[in-house]
Amino acid sequence: MSTPAAKHIFVAWLPDYTSPETLQRRMAVRSKHLEGILQGVSSGTIKLGAVAVTPESIDEQDKKFNGSVMFFEAESTEEVWKIVHGDPYWAENVWDKEKADVRPVLVSPATSVF
Repeated sequence: MSTPAAKHIFVAWLPDYTSPETLQRRMAVRSKHLEGILQGVSSGTIKLGAVAVTPESIDEQDKKFNGSVMFFEAESTEEVWKIVHGDPYWAENVWDKEKADVRPVLVSPATSVF
């Protein structure tokens, strides 16, 4: 019997493109994006997801989105990239493909929410 591969925590920083049309593209596919996120949460692959906002809009009622941050539990960086590449935000050019980044992280047991 084979031993399952170890899973690790990865963080994905997925900044939005800066063109004025990006918010419109984001909102057009948001429900499909959130469906995928919920599936990832249910399967245990996605541990935490958040929309990033501009520093100047943090205290404003109308937040200005500028990207996404997600934490994954997966076997490899490649597995996370496969999920990211399958997301509607990737397909519809919401996330800036040249600036997107996925990295393994070590989470302190004392601060872990995972």
